[in-house]
Amino acid sequence: MAIETHGSTVAGISYAVLIGAFIGSAASLSYAKEMTKRQAMTAFLVGGAVACAATPLAIHYLNAPTELAGAIAFFWGLGAMRAVPVFFALIDRTRNAKLPTLPDQPDPKE
Repeated sequence: MAIETHGSTVAGISYAVLIGAFIGSAASLSYAKEMTKRQAMTAFLVGGAVACAATPLAIHYLNAPTELAGAIAFFWGLGAMRAVPVFFALIDRTRNAKLPTLPDQPDPKE
């Protein structure tokens, strides 16, 4: 198991995880053609953030060696990035949904 020095991390996240996460997000972004630029940038950042947060958990629970952190982060970034357009579609779908209105209840006093 490799010991990380203080200079090999940014905010407690190793450079290998950061690079793997954002490369995975960028690779997945190349397949998402239906997003606007703002949505694509948001999806890219969310995919990278999810990968950075989930990689240490995956390493811990899978008992994987820390040398695989970059590869695990890549696949987390790839998968998280593919889930973001689904969430955008759900948001758009609920934004345009017509909610039924309930009829007014008559007053029992009348």
